[in-house]
Amino acid sequence: MLEKSVLRIFVVLFTTVSLAVCSADSLLAQKKESDKPEATAKDTKPAAKKFKGRLPNHYGKLNLSDTQRDKIYKIQANYKSEIDSLKKQLAELNKKKNAEIVTVLEPSQKSILDKILAEASSKKTAKK
Repeated sequence: MLEKSVLRIFVVLFTTVSLAVCSADSLLAQKKESDKPEATAKDTKPAAKKFKGRLPNHYGKLNLSDTQRDKIYKIQANYKSEIDSLKKQLAELNKKKNAEIVTVLEPSQKSILDKILAEASSKKTAKK
């Protein structure tokens, strides 16, 4: 009986100490807003142009530094206009290709295709 009582006290004490250690660790990890010095308009310098964007797939898992992120965003910004231009060219080529493919069809096939495309378009707009 005495052993059970001592064992219960030990378990309660151990649980309490474990909980206190875990809680203290998480409390220390939190940053306090009041610890940061307040910046005045006089103290703040105009920030360099910040590039925003999205990191490539899986790069967020690499623990990148802020400098690395900024460099990646800047590289993406440098290529953006060229990529947009190429996407536009690709869309135009696809349109031209599809128009040429339609010329191969017979009139009855064209009308069937028009009906199919109209149905697909209406289903697509209904989902939105």
